[in-house]
Amino acid sequence: MHPKGLSLTLLATAFLSLPCLGHDLWIEGQVQSRVLQYGHAVGSHQGEASLTYPPERVTESLCLDREGKTVAASTSQTYPVTLNADCSLTWFQTSSGYWSKTPYGTRNVPKDQAGQTFDSWLSMEGIKRLDLWHPEFSRPVGRHLELTPLENPFRKGKGDKLALRAWHQGRPAAGVTVAYFGKPRGTTDPDGNINVRLQQQGMQLIQASLTLPLQDPRADKVIHASSLQFQMP
Repeated sequence: MHPKGLSLTLLATAFLSLPCLGHDLWIEGQVQSRVLQYGHAVGSHQGEASLTYPPERVTESLCLDREGKTVAASTSQTYPVTLNADCSLTWFQTSSGYWSKTPYGTRNVPKDQAGQTFDSWLSMEGIKRLDLWHPEFSRPVGRHLELTPLENPFRKGKGDKLALRAWHQGRPAAGVTVAYFGKPRGTTDPDGNINVRLQQQGMQLIQASLTLPLQDPRADKVIHASSLQFQMP
């Protein structure tokens, strides 16, 4: 196999093996609200299926207006978690907690409660939806893993490349695996940058993943995942 093909195969294996990426997060836009959904987003699987999730998994929500300013908005405490505002940028940070792989299967418990374990991790996942563009949106809004466009994504069409930057802890992040609807497209360069070709019309879902060691008796590592969503004109 050609070295490039081999590297993409390894990326695909690594990306799809991450338990937190078995399903997608996406945000539905409604009049004066944004609704967090979980399951199989359009384009990433056959069909679409929403699954319920505990609302307490949502640890942060944020709404920015067309000028890039934060909007004061209430967030529901019930499923599906809803941010009550008309946002140009919407951000949700979630966590499904600690996971442990044991001889009897994978359990949603920390390793110090799981008995014998082969692997353990803390799962963190964010989702950002863009409805309009402002240059300020090229900057991160959170502290966890995040993807931002470096140019207006709404001026792109099918077949165009979109320049992106991955961020972690507010700084550009190198070596982040980036996928388009679950299919790896490469890793970010030393400046955190990558170009991704938009291959279909309609809703776009670009995903990133980053695994880091964790000094915690409850898990060996933390798996960060983050998605960028927007609608192609």
